Amino acid sequence: MNNSESTCNLENAENNEDAHQNLSNSQSTQRLSISTLSINISQSASTRLKQINKNTKNWRITMLPALLCFYSLVKEIKVGEPYLFKYQTEYLNLTADQITGVIYPYTPYAYMTALVPIFLFTDLFLYKPTMFVEIIGQIVFRSTLVFGGSVISQIIGQISYGIASASEIAFFSYIYARLEKEQFRSLTSWTRAGTMAGRTTGYLFAQFLVLSHLRDLRTLNIIALIMPCFVLIICFILPRVHWKVMVTRMLEAKSNKIHNINSSEKKYIPLNYRQYLHFRTRRLHSEFIKIYSVGHIRKWSVWWAMTTCMSLQVALFSQTLWGEVQKGENGQNPFNGFAEATYTATATLAILALNAFPLDWDKWGEIALVLISSIDALMLIIYANTESIWIMYLCYIGYRSLYQVMITIAQWNIAKKMLCESYGLVFGVNSFIALCLQSLLTLVVTDERGFGLNVRQQYLIYGFMHFVIALIFLLSVIFTVVGYCYRKCISKRTSKISSSNISNTFGNQQLSTADLTSKEDLENDYHESTDSSASTPSNTITTNSCEHIRQR
Repeated sequence: MNNSESTCNLENAENNEDAHQNLSNSQSTQRLSISTLSINISQSASTRLKQINKNTKNWRITMLPALLCFYSLVKEIKVGEPYLFKYQTEYLNLTADQITGVIYPYTPYAYMTALVPIFLFTDLFLYKPTMFVEIIGQIVFRSTLVFGGSVISQIIGQISYGIASASEIAFFSYIYARLEKEQFRSLTSWTRAGTMAGRTTGYLFAQFLVLSHLRDLRTLNIIALIMPCFVLIICFILPRVHWKVMVTRMLEAKSNKIHNINSSEKKYIPLNYRQYLHFRTRRLHSEFIKIYSVGHIRKWSVWWAMTTCMSLQVALFSQTLWGEVQKGENGQNPFNGFAEATYTATATLAILALNAFPLDWDKWGEIALVLISSIDALMLIIYANTESIWIMYLCYIGYRSLYQVMITIAQWNIAKKMLCESYGLVFGVNSFIALCLQSLLTLVVTDERGFGLNVRQQYLIYGFMHFVIALIFLLSVIFTVVGYCYRKCISKRTSKISSSNISNTFGNQQLSTADLTSKEDLENDYHESTDSSASTPSNTITTNSCEHIRQR
């Protein structure tokens, strides 16, 4: 009985063990199926993510550049600008002294004041808010021209225009934030060309309306008010820059692969937009130092600031000088629109041609800046002394075209040397320095509280300042050439010393080898003589063999 019970217990135990094993096998099979399912899900998610990245890349390569070029073109169709001075004097009944001495000086002051918060916060707010500020400023400026007529309203308009001008840095910063570095040169050229083409379109349209007497100057300014309202709609369509993309690009600039970042750096990676603001604010000073520690960025930034200062002044007071000559010639239909359109068209063609024929600007940049600055100086001096409106037009076209071409070159040369993503910071700082210089010039040269020079005297000052810029970069070229020659002489002298040391070492090695060979020959002869002496008696060693051994 006991044996049968024990046998039953043994069978039950075996059955339980088999059931447990079957259960474990089914669980392992279930785990395997779950893991397989998770792998399939992750692979499908990865495939979908790659497809999204591919679609995003295609958008960046094709659609977005076309939209940016169209935006840059439409934004700059400013129909009323060629006849702004004429409109303010004839339709708003403002005097030339009020315009040049009271109203226009507010533009650089507002520009400089607004530029500080703009270059500090443009990168933090991811560019599009600053682009909206530019367009709204243009709308306010055009509204004061259409609906206002007093000096106060025109001052408000000039302040709005200064704020809008300061906000222009956001557009090109947005381009560099949205696109890849391989596209910087081509997109800078194309968007700059679009900007010039938009101005050409607006100026030609204005000139056509004035010459044909189809519409008056007030109608031009009404059209100029409608255009920024349309641009505001396009700005809403432009895709925003996401803060996660900016963080990824900054970290990838620091490390080729984001997974190689150490644990101390991972603690500072922002996880939301508030942390991103703190992250960028904390790095602002270090990025500023990092940007301007690069020599090429410093070189182009100095030229940017000094030349932009004079270019803004020339553009601001050019119509005042034209108005003096045209009033003396009793010209009824001035060709200001054609002059502006020709300059922008020339700049457009030059920018596109420059993009088609690449040049090593790291090597030839300083020499080009010396030549361009000297040509600018000569044109401004001729501009200030001539009484012919046609020579004025030619000088204006040449000066402004060269500026637009060189500022395009400076812009993408700075962008390609950037080690971080603070494009708004560097463009804003350069523009701020230019505005500080322009405000100083306005206070000393133009403003009634300074010397209060007339327009011709101002242009002479600007011409001599361009000679100063040419001299600065000429000294830089001389310093670079002298340094290169000095380093070359030092390298030649070092190479000669190194080659002589190598030859001496090689000679010693040859001498040691010769000695070693002589010793080996001596030993071989000695062994041969020993062998021969072993085969014959010692007294039979020949005198010649002994003499040969002594010689060895």
